[in-house]
Amino acid sequence: MFMAGNRFNDACEQSFQQMQAVLEVCPAGIGIVQNDLIIWANDTFYAMLGYMPGTLTNKKTREVFPTHKECKRVAALLAKGMDRFGSGMAETRLSRKKGPPLDCRIRASRLDKDDPTAGVVMVVTDISDIKSLQIQLQQAQKMEAIGVLAGGISHDFNNILMGIQGHLSLMRIDLTATEKVISHIHQITKLVETAGELTGRLLGFARGGKYQIKVLEVNQVVKMAMNLFKPTRKDLTFHESYAGDLDMVDADQSQLEQVFLYIIGNASQAMLDEGTLSVTTKNITLPEDHGYPFAVKPGPYVEICIQDTGVGMDMETQKKIFDPFFSTRKNGNQNGRGLGLSTVYGIVKNHGGFITVQSALGEGTAVYVCLPATSKAKSASQVDSDTDALPRGSETILLVDDQTEIINVGKNFLSRLGYKPITARNGLEAVEIFRMYQDEISLVILDMAMPKMGGKKTFDLIRQIRKKIKILVTMGQVVDDEMEALLSQGCHGFIQKPFSMYEFSRAIRGVLDKRSG
Repeated sequence: MFMAGNRFNDACEQSFQQMQAVLEVCPAGIGIVQNDLIIWANDTFYAMLGYMPGTLTNKKTREVFPTHKECKRVAALLAKGMDRFGSGMAETRLSRKKGPPLDCRIRASRLDKDDPTAGVVMVVTDISDIKSLQIQLQQAQKMEAIGVLAGGISHDFNNILMGIQGHLSLMRIDLTATEKVISHIHQITKLVETAGELTGRLLGFARGGKYQIKVLEVNQVVKMAMNLFKPTRKDLTFHESYAGDLDMVDADQSQLEQVFLYIIGNASQAMLDEGTLSVTTKNITLPEDHGYPFAVKPGPYVEICIQDTGVGMDMETQKKIFDPFFSTRKNGNQNGRGLGLSTVYGIVKNHGGFITVQSALGEGTAVYVCLPATSKAKSASQVDSDTDALPRGSETILLVDDQTEIINVGKNFLSRLGYKPITARNGLEAVEIFRMYQDEISLVILDMAMPKMGGKKTFDLIRQIRKKIKILVTMGQVVDDEMEALLSQGCHGFIQKPFSMYEFSRAIRGVLDKRSG
């Protein structure tokens, strides 16, 4: 009996040592966490983060996260997964002892399902290479989407130019017919605004994923995407049904347009010849027991369904469509679904929403995009107010732009509004003029993209002459990191080209009437 007991103990010891050896050489980082303390971790985990083995034992898990907020977010996500499905998963970044943070995926399971206090085993996988490849794939997918976008926009721009040319031709026939001339001018103004929206979409694609969140009407965004796409597939039948009482959402317009262009483009590629592409929108409410096999907050959502009558997908294919590198397009075959849904999934997820797919071979595919609804209303700046009275003034204003057309129009705008305009054609000229008339000038309107001296350097030199001078920046690009930095450094406002006289007058008075900091 005694000898048998020894053999059993030896076998247990040997088994334990073998298990420990396996855990130590495992290519994934493995650790045990109890009460927010790292109780044990294998050598791979330490190597991933650049620590000596054992140095994190009994340390707070917070020490391996870049922020306390991120630590809490990951902990809550893992706990929710373990409570509902027995295991949790989260993607995050962990802080290395030296160097850049580690992109990783954490999977967690409780050591004892009946006793949450017993601790949790964590498996950490390095996904840095996957993240890098995802970025490359997203860029490739964006380029393909831009092909669709460019085709639609060129069609729309030609229509806009035709419309402007037509109205100008009709105006020249009889300039004495005042009411008709005013009507033509009104239509041309609308066409110019539409052209500005189109360039805004192109600039949104160029932002490289930097979100600019505002309250949006999803119906308008989907309609824009559909209008851009329709000219590229005139062999298809389009059905559109938009809910009249659709809730607003907080979202980045250009990112959502990417989502809908991707999905619409994929749907069209599934219909090799003729077919029907249907779009519907509606409000839905997700209950607590929604039944989805993934974490999603209950509450009100806006649902957008894009459905095709194409080739469809079997269940095995549907399981893979959100994988970063999956495509149903065969090598050398340009038919079928060319764009993967990984980019779409990422954008929707970053907006707090979710996406689901229903499909069957030979029966087409329906893609459902659900975005959290918001109770916010559109801001006043987003509401058209061209009928209001134009704000006026009498101050002296320095207008800086290298484009003759902008200088001429801007100078006329300023004179009509009662201001005293001074103009400069580049940054060097602007600095010299401001140096001469600094006591008279109340406001500088400064274009950012100029030859000889750029807007940023001009801005800095003018503020060196008079630090508290009010500056309104104007540019044909969207607000980027440089623009945001300027706004925080003393720039008092920004106006996007093209702008109307009303928008110009409002922006000027908004800056002039603002208290100096």
